[in-house]
Amino acid sequence: MVTRASCLECVEEHLGAAYVLLAETRDGYAHRLRAVGHLREAEDESQEWPELHAAIRAARKAYQTDGTMPDWETLARTSKAVRTSTR
Repeated sequence: MVTRASCLECVEEHLGAAYVLLAETRDGYAHRLRAVGHLREAEDESQEWPELHAAIRAARKAYQTDGTMPDWETLARTSKAVRTSTR
């Protein structure tokens, strides 16, 4: 069930922010919670596209659970597929 309007540009912005913050987290900066927040926002913004939504949700949960870094290439490909299909 979609609970808010989806915006692919917003999804990409939040994923990009999470990427930067997680890279800085690996360098010792305390950005983990902010990165998780951006992943959650990307998840929320992607409700209209079930495959993208599920991929982002799985990435967020894996990171929160055991620190597994998101597979950014897979997320980028999935986002690109949505962009291509909505043209």
